[in-house]
Amino acid sequence: MTLPGHENIDSLIRLLDDRDSFVYNKVRENLINLGSSAIPYLEKAAVSENPKLRQRVADVLNALHPVLLKEKFITFSKESGGADLDLERGACLIMEIDGFRQNAEREVELTLDQLANNFKGQLDSSDTPEQIVKKLSRFIFEEKGFRGNQSDYFNPDNSYLDRVLETKLGIPITLSLICILVGKRLDLPVEGVGMPCHFIARLSHPESPVYFDPFNNGRILTQQACIEMVQGFGLEFENKFLNVTPSREILVRMLHNLITVFNRNNEEEKASQLIEYSKILLDPNQD
Repeated sequence: MTLPGHENIDSLIRLLDDRDSFVYNKVRENLINLGSSAIPYLEKAAVSENPKLRQRVADVLNALHPVLLKEKFITFSKESGGADLDLERGACLIMEIDGFRQNAEREVELTLDQLANNFKGQLDSSDTPEQIVKKLSRFIFEEKGFRGNQSDYFNPDNSYLDRVLETKLGIPITLSLICILVGKRLDLPVEGVGMPCHFIARLSHPESPVYFDPFNNGRILTQQACIEMVQGFGLEFENKFLNVTPSREILVRMLHNLITVFNRNNEEEKASQLIEYSKILLDPNQD
């Protein structure tokens, strides 16, 4: 069965409810190969009065999701032209691993805007970097109630920015992400620091950056505390561990966290899809 032109997609979809399993499997394969081109036709068929057709269309749409998401990761990674990636857009793309949700990216943007608007009145031009970090941490973790999800650390929702904003529960990297994105809206140089085993944040300053731990209510960390934290994981500390982590690497680390979660849950197929996405982010020219 050859790949059809767009004008034949409707006819192809009608064959989805064929009794012959060979025909069905071939049609399903061809529709998946069509990728995004088939989506409008499938969505129209998804409200068919034929229950068998509706069920099989839903199956094809579910199968298409990782294919379409891969296309989005390729486009997103290549758009940068080798430069660093837009952290917020990338985090919203990672949210789609859990399924596309209408207007989710816009809702994330509005929620972060509101957090920044609510916080900016607490800042004073005379604040030192440490005072800014303390105020930001008090606002995010005390006033707004965000906290580390100690009891359900490997819940995949901890890695999806929209879910973290909704539940106010996250892991080190997503709680750091909220601090970074709120800070960005206020021209505060909050950046991610991908230490081994534990992601933290810092407020950059030419003389003395201030490191803090969003997973533990924004506790300020001295360099010695960072060294001891790394050593506590059985690793030898290296100065590079306190370098700022580029957005591309932050997004890859978010994917790797989810890969760990899916492997723990015996969802190997999902994990392998995310490995592919992470390779795409690391190599913008991969297709």
